[in-house]
Amino acid sequence: MSNPFGGFTVTSPLSSISHNPLHDLQSNCIRDYFGPTCQTVADCLVSKGPSTCAELIAHIRRQCKRDINAERLKLVQNLEPLAKSRKLAHLNLARGSEEHGFIVEGAAVKAALIVLIQHSLVKIMPPMKATMDAGGKHFKYRYAFEHDRAIYITRYPRFVEYAQKIYQETGAALIEELLVRGRMGTLEAIKESVECVLRYLSVDGDGETCDDEKKVLVQKAVDTMKMMIDDGYIELVPPIGDKTNSSSQKDILTNNGEEVMTASTDFENDELMEPYCPTEYVEVCARSVLELVQYKKTFIPGAVWRVNFKMFHAALRAFYLGRLVAERYTQVQFSGAIVSAALKFTAAKEFSPKYKPTYASEEQQQRMLEEKTVFTPDDIMDFLPPVVLAELKNKAGGARANLSSSLSSMAAFVYPPVIDEVEEANGHPLGGKFEIASRQLLSYLRGRIFHQIIKDHFGDVAARICSILQAKGHLESDAVAEDAMVPAKDAREILHQLYKSNYISMLYLHQSKQHNPSNAMYLWCVDKKRLKETVLKNVCRALVNLRLRRQHEAQLGKDWIERAKLAGNTDENESDMDKINYNKFCLGLERIENACLQLDETLMILKEFDS
Repeated sequence: MSNPFGGFTVTSPLSSISHNPLHDLQSNCIRDYFGPTCQTVADCLVSKGPSTCAELIAHIRRQCKRDINAERLKLVQNLEPLAKSRKLAHLNLARGSEEHGFIVEGAAVKAALIVLIQHSLVKIMPPMKATMDAGGKHFKYRYAFEHDRAIYITRYPRFVEYAQKIYQETGAALIEELLVRGRMGTLEAIKESVECVLRYLSVDGDGETCDDEKKVLVQKAVDTMKMMIDDGYIELVPPIGDKTNSSSQKDILTNNGEEVMTASTDFENDELMEPYCPTEYVEVCARSVLELVQYKKTFIPGAVWRVNFKMFHAALRAFYLGRLVAERYTQVQFSGAIVSAALKFTAAKEFSPKYKPTYASEEQQQRMLEEKTVFTPDDIMDFLPPVVLAELKNKAGGARANLSSSLSSMAAFVYPPVIDEVEEANGHPLGGKFEIASRQLLSYLRGRIFHQIIKDHFGDVAARICSILQAKGHLESDAVAEDAMVPAKDAREILHQLYKSNYISMLYLHQSKQHNPSNAMYLWCVDKKRLKETVLKNVCRALVNLRLRRQHEAQLGKDWIERAKLAGNTDENESDMDKINYNKFCLGLERIENACLQLDETLMILKEFDS
């Protein structure tokens, strides 16, 4: 019987042998987005840790190069071409093809390293003073892989969708261009986002866009980018060519494979420092708008920008926890919107430049860190939806009094707790000070996820047993059966299934020195840390398998995809049976994508929301 997955390669020669599901997911995301060469370099950094460029090239060559007789290699290199039009003989040194991740050329490793640095997947570690040469012009840089950022690739559509909801099409185009290119300068980001919006308008419209409309789009793009920078969704990063943080692309691509690289000057080749040479109308408008006074403080010369993933995760966490509170406590009006607004304000205080005042003394800085999550009713009014804010203003007493009353009412909720009242609202000049119990809300939300996963895999009785063990701690099987109201035999079977799947733990106690199993006590319990790790690994493994299934289905149905691209408005199917098969193919891909989105949402709640 033939293997249906034959020829479908998804790993690199340096993939981890332990097959950690989280590492497998990160490696697959890089391969799907950047290709097998970048996957090989990333896997090498995972296996070796922080390394220099020469160390990476040497280690990859050891793993990918095949054994060749030195005399044979010398003979092949000395062969002359048979004709003038033919090239010199070349012997393939790799054990496999480049499509499968086998690379031996140093230039390919350096190019992949530049791509990973550009997308912030690899961090450049500055050299120590001891590694500098006598003149101070050459440094030995080391590179470290950013594990968590590789998983963010699967959330790029989610980030673009959220930006479109808040900042319309211009904000979505700006975030999309930054995600695709990794890092961009100010002028490049504005230009590419405007061109993206123009392409969108050309598809929907009938004619071309006039110059006045382009000028309006450029102004809107600049204003939107300034708003997103002020809100913390786009952050300023040092350029790759900054000598204090990293090396330039020109310095990395040296001809020899040494790890010695030359430092570059600050912002020497930035687009804002280049002589004025307008080539397009959009570029001319963008330059003229950026020269205005109100933008000079934000768009400094030589600025390089990227997407702030932490701010997007904080905004998504505010949405999910607000929806949880709105579902759980319906007796307080607008409870979910209030919690979301408070969490958005807390995220803005942490990531937004306009909420970062300068403090002179260390005492003021320590106080600011302690009160980072504390807020008053006036602080969160700007983050409330307009409909909710108007409703609170129209009630008797005004917005502050009604909002303070709602926050005080939510402070009385216990399971799960929602708000902690830091300073009592009664008689307070600002309506009180409050703090969102985000840790307790996340713990409750994760508990619901654990309960649902165990219920889907092992049934209602198993989920009930886990809840009992979490509430009461160490219990014997008979006590578990009594509390779960099931026969003792069934309880023992379920306990062993859960223990085998690593969802629960067992404590083995001896009553005598003979270690007789018949006289021993077996106490069952739930270790929250172990349960979370097990669920996290299972979710990552399931997400990897779904992504592989989708990639395999897309590879088998690439003819359908190409025909759909070339068809346009015409009918791309040749017969009714082709239409049925094409619809089945699209439906299968849609189901897999929906499952991947749901699993990624679960992974985000379990892993990312703590930070």
